[in-house]
Amino acid sequence: MESDGEGTPPPEQACGAGHRASHSLPTSAGGRVCLSCAVALLSSASSAPAHHVSHALASLSLALADPAFLEPLRAAHPRLLAAPLADALAGAAARRDAGLAAQASDLAADLAAAVGPPAASELVARIARVLSSGSLVKHLHTLHCLGILLNSTKDAAAYIGDKHSLYLNLVNDLRLPSDEIRGEILFVLYKLSLLNATPWDDIHGNNNVDLSAIGRSLIQFSLEVLLKTQNDAVRLNCVALLLTLAKKGAFDILLFSDQSLINSAEAEDYVPLNASLVILFADAVKGSLLSTNIEVQTGTLELIFHFLSSDANIFVLQTLIDENVADYVFEVLRLSGNNDPLVIASIQVLSLLANSEERFKEKLAVAFSTLLPVLHYVSEIPFHPVQSQVLQLVCICIVNCSGILSLSQEEQIACTLSAILRRNGNGELGMSSETFALVCSMLVEILKSPSADDVQKLPSFLEEASKLAISLTFSHEYDCLFLVPHSLLLLKETLIFCLEGNKDQILRKKALEDSIIETCKTYLLPWLESAVVDGNDEETLSGILQIFQIILSRASDDKSFKFAEMLASSSWFSLSFGFMGLFPTDHVKSAVYLVISSIVDKVLGFSYGETIRDACIYLPPDPAELMYLLGQCSLEDFNLASCQCAILVILYVCSFYNERLAADNQILASVEQYILLNGGRFPHEIPGSLMLTLLVHLYAFVRGISFRFSIPHSPEAEKILFHAMACKEWDLLLIRVHLIALKWLFQNEELMEPLSFHLLNFCKTFCEDRTVMLSSSSQLVDIQMIVELVYTGETCISSLLVSLLSHMVKEGTEDEVLSVANVITEIIVTFPCTSDQFTSCGIIDALGSIYFSLYSSRIKTVCSLLIFNILHSASATTFTCDNDVWLALTMKLLDSFNSSLDYTSSDQEQKILIGILCLILNHSANKVLIEPAKAIILNNCLVLLMDGIVQEACAKGPSLFQHNQETAFGELLILMLLLIFFSLRSLHAILEASIDWQDFLQYSDDTQSFSVLGIPCHDLCRLIHFGPSAIKLIASQCLLELLTRISDKRSRINDELRCSAKYLKSIVAVSEGMVFSEDSVVAENCGACLSVILGWERFGSKEKAVIRESKWSRLILEEFTVALTAPGLTSKSFSNQQKIAANIAVSLLQLSQVPDWLTSLFNGSLVSGIVANLSARNVTAEIVNLFSELMAKKYLNQEHIAGLHNLFQVCRRQAYEGGGSKAQPSEQKAETMALARSVDDVRALLFGMMLDQRAGSYATVEMEQQRLLREIDSFFFQESILREQREVTQVSRA
Repeated sequence: MESDGEGTPPPEQACGAGHRASHSLPTSAGGRVCLSCAVALLSSASSAPAHHVSHALASLSLALADPAFLEPLRAAHPRLLAAPLADALAGAAARRDAGLAAQASDLAADLAAAVGPPAASELVARIARVLSSGSLVKHLHTLHCLGILLNSTKDAAAYIGDKHSLYLNLVNDLRLPSDEIRGEILFVLYKLSLLNATPWDDIHGNNNVDLSAIGRSLIQFSLEVLLKTQNDAVRLNCVALLLTLAKKGAFDILLFSDQSLINSAEAEDYVPLNASLVILFADAVKGSLLSTNIEVQTGTLELIFHFLSSDANIFVLQTLIDENVADYVFEVLRLSGNNDPLVIASIQVLSLLANSEERFKEKLAVAFSTLLPVLHYVSEIPFHPVQSQVLQLVCICIVNCSGILSLSQEEQIACTLSAILRRNGNGELGMSSETFALVCSMLVEILKSPSADDVQKLPSFLEEASKLAISLTFSHEYDCLFLVPHSLLLLKETLIFCLEGNKDQILRKKALEDSIIETCKTYLLPWLESAVVDGNDEETLSGILQIFQIILSRASDDKSFKFAEMLASSSWFSLSFGFMGLFPTDHVKSAVYLVISSIVDKVLGFSYGETIRDACIYLPPDPAELMYLLGQCSLEDFNLASCQCAILVILYVCSFYNERLAADNQILASVEQYILLNGGRFPHEIPGSLMLTLLVHLYAFVRGISFRFSIPHSPEAEKILFHAMACKEWDLLLIRVHLIALKWLFQNEELMEPLSFHLLNFCKTFCEDRTVMLSSSSQLVDIQMIVELVYTGETCISSLLVSLLSHMVKEGTEDEVLSVANVITEIIVTFPCTSDQFTSCGIIDALGSIYFSLYSSRIKTVCSLLIFNILHSASATTFTCDNDVWLALTMKLLDSFNSSLDYTSSDQEQKILIGILCLILNHSANKVLIEPAKAIILNNCLVLLMDGIVQEACAKGPSLFQHNQETAFGELLILMLLLIFFSLRSLHAILEASIDWQDFLQYSDDTQSFSVLGIPCHDLCRLIHFGPSAIKLIASQCLLELLTRISDKRSRINDELRCSAKYLKSIVAVSEGMVFSEDSVVAENCGACLSVILGWERFGSKEKAVIRESKWSRLILEEFTVALTAPGLTSKSFSNQQKIAANIAVSLLQLSQVPDWLTSLFNGSLVSGIVANLSARNVTAEIVNLFSELMAKKYLNQEHIAGLHNLFQVCRRQAYEGGGSKAQPSEQKAETMALARSVDDVRALLFGMMLDQRAGSYATVEMEQQRLLREIDSFFFQESILREQREVTQVSRA
């Protein structure tokens, strides 16, 4: 029937069959559907033509999708189609028409979804009634429809009339061969189980039916389906059903063959199992585990997990393991590709199987490699659900099957475990407490494996892991006290690991050992310091003390000593007694005293630590009680005596670390009381010399402290101890000594006799190995202590050493003389100022006796070196009182020197003697040691020897260059030339009036040229010309010294030059040639010599002729002007000679007749170029002096002067600004003084002294700047004078 118009529904009318008009529902297309006709056709579906029924179903399916039809249907006839549709479905099933049945099933599902509960409830009730009886072989689609309705309808189970019959029928038909039907049955059963519509859910309404039989059948049939099917959909439904039943506890009821034991107390462990059902279960799940469907695998694993989680006993686990279910689970895990649900389910199952350790560990060993990637995967995910279970499985394998782990696997596991700790240490919250405990346990097990030492990277992983574990548990940010035992166990086992093995293995683990010690210092020690305040647990304290004890007793000597020092420096003794007060148990007391004894072992030596261990059980935990015990008489009580020895040891060690177990006056009183009552006597079981030595040191320390604070003492106790020191055996060097104690001992004159013996022993030991380390545990009396005590001047050590030296020299014992001399030398070398003390104590007299005795060359060499150092370092005033002693020593040295010197010899003693003579001559220049200096200068043998050596050197000619300081002759020649230099300076100071300096300018045919120690100028020129660099330098310095003295005397008395012009020309030629020397000092000396000779021009015509004929001066100054105007064009040999050339230019400008070439050289344009190229950086005092002279000689115009004025102002400002910072190096240099330890040092020191005494030497930047400022001031002063003169001239002209 068509509509009357657009949007107007057609009027109601009856269908052609005359059915009620209200059953005719419209569609949006304009037609109508008669519900009565549809109902009639569907109700007769079993007999009606199939195509008619199919057409009706199709029409209704389209109509249900049409709102125009659906709304009136839902409103007026919601149940009308349900019953006929159920009949149609049953009829299609009866006709075995699969297509029609599928169409009816789909329409039923659509109707229930579209209309809602009225239709759905009716459908569920009618379809369930159909399926409750008879075979289900024809009802595939009916089952499917019921499954859909159960899945989509709320409370669908409530509409099923006879649930019991339906359930039984479904269970019985699970034996049908069709996978499709079984799959649908399983799905319906699964949904019924979810809806609590099983017989077990309604025990009172099932008419006493045997539920166990039904359940057994259901599980057995389901497992058989699961075993046989290859369809993943069927497997999925079956697994879902079984999983639901397992969660309901069905397996708990059905697994046992004896039902009477299910709830009895005897059924806890060994209840007889329905073994066939368990075996069937094991076989059934294997196929599903190998399925390619992840959902099936996951569900199966969950089923196994719940199956194992039932109340069944251990035989269920064993059966599944025997049936190789674990192998299948491992295979799933291996192929999982880190799929998280699969990993979680697999690990949960394996964790339960692991409860059967004996059977499971074999499976675990085979499949262990599968767990490693999983371990790595779960370790990277914070708080992964099965992280701890994976760690547990790996741990089981490490513990039970360590032999199967390869080195790479152990390394991989250690790496992963350290990464877990590292992640948490970086601030990520990624680890549970169980995980932390397992990580520590696993690392400990790896450490214990026989192959741990062969794992290359294991030490580095352990280093990180142990440090992180300790930092996490001992950090104040987390409350992790219950995890502390795990981290301490890991640290302890790691420490033991790194201390065990062969030498190479221990060396490879050195960094690990260092890290553990640093961890103890950074985390454990601060925790112990807080434990005294917070009162933390005793177990942790014991664990830490145990670790400390291992380090102290088993680590290398160096590391254990440093660790002991670190603990002792951290108020350890005070902490220790705090521990014993906080935890008053014997265990804590024993542990604390054991650590203290080990610290003492390292600080004092093993014997002293043993005293504490022996007396440990008797020692009280309170310091006050210790002081009380010390003050008791113990002559008849060995246990008390041993306690007192331990107390003395503890008190003495405390003194080194500024710790006091009691007040200083109380300690002194207790020690004195001990001395008064026991008198320094010890039971024979106790080594008396050891304890007396310690008692002496402790008493000396306490007395030294008490002296500072004016604490009264007992003279009687002091007297008793001094008597014991004099009569009984003790050793100053036996143990470590405090500087305060040592100082106090050497301040008591009553102890000089026993102390001299010990000091001699010290000298012998020092001579043997240059130190006094008699024990590897600690530093004992060392040279630094002796040096510091001598330096303070508050002890009698210096006089005691000199007395020992004199005594040993008289006795003629070379070894003892050598020992004492070496110690004195070391003291003077360390603190040169102590030379004054030794000199005032008469050491020179003692040393002089050696040269009057038949001592070996070795002794004389050492003593000569000592004399040299004293001469070099002692102040001049020291030598004013002992002139006779020095004269006698000098004469003996000269006799020894002249009788044995051979200039081809390499005798070290003779060369040191030359150095001594040099220093005596050097001191005479300061008006001290004048008579010894005269003896040297006027010694005829020495003059002859010097002349012979010089003549030998000059005779070598050019080959002399090969005789440098590395050769015997070259070294001797250098020292003799240095002696000449200091002789010339001494002559000027002490014999100036008696010397005619021009004698050095003349040739002489006499064999003995001079009556004094010296060398003529022409020989010096030969040495300058032919000699190597060192000889050139000394010879040029001597030539400059001679020419300066000649010039000074000629200036005073206007003396005529007595040498020939040719002689003078040769000197000038050599000097001019050496101005271009690569050695700047040689060049400066020769330039200065040339300047001196140029200054002689005013004395006579001979000098003027020589100077006028010189051509090299012009070459020098031309190079100089090029260097100032165009620096890049100068020769390399002239790059450092500008100062020399500037001085020569000044000397030429000061001549009475300035050379014409010099006037033309310094013309206006050249001077302008020089001024333009100058900068504040390259201005020197010599340059400023040159411009002052040029200005005085009218070579500068106003423009030049103005430019120089501005430039010098900049130089002055920079000098003042940088003066403060540049003064520091010179101050630091002045504070130190190098002394000689060998002949090379002697030569170097003499060389340095010569250079420091050069006329133009400016040793520091500060001195150079001061000289520059003086020259600038002179330039400005001269400029102001010229300015005033110009102004006066201008006024007079006006």
